[in-house]
Amino acid sequence: MNARRTSPAARDWTKRFFDKVDKGTEFDDCHLWGGAKDDDGYGKFRLPDGRTRGTHIIAWEMANERTIPEGWHVDHRCRIRACCNPDHLEPVPATENVARGESFSARNARKTHCPRGHEYSEENTRWHSGRRECITCIRARDRARRAAKRAERDDGYELI
Repeated sequence: MNARRTSPAARDWTKRFFDKVDKGTEFDDCHLWGGAKDDDGYGKFRLPDGRTRGTHIIAWEMANERTIPEGWHVDHRCRIRACCNPDHLEPVPATENVARGESFSARNARKTHCPRGHEYSEENTRWHSGRRECITCIRARDRARRAAKRAERDDGYELI
């Protein structure tokens, strides 16, 4: 039989996990991951079964003794991607996690007014090619175009 032997580190993987966590100081309550990180700065940890998971997910699941619901993400409320402090982590639906982020689309989604100051309300917003547009600005732009065309047309004629 070709039984696979497990190392002591694999048997006590939680000790190996917490050996890589820096609990910080009394002034900084983030628990920073000191081990491997992915390209985006999230901590990564290889479990005894060979799977690699995010350290923030592992920390939240250990602290709360349950798994993250399917389709949900663990949001860093502190905005520090290497943080493993369960008090800083919150499971949320994937769409909410993206909306809370700092990406271009997340920052735009949080805007409540167009660049000219009109509110993005349901009545004053239209979606065009996946982009939000201000109806007040669209109407003003169309009025200006029509006025320019009338002025161009009227300039060439003399009234008798």
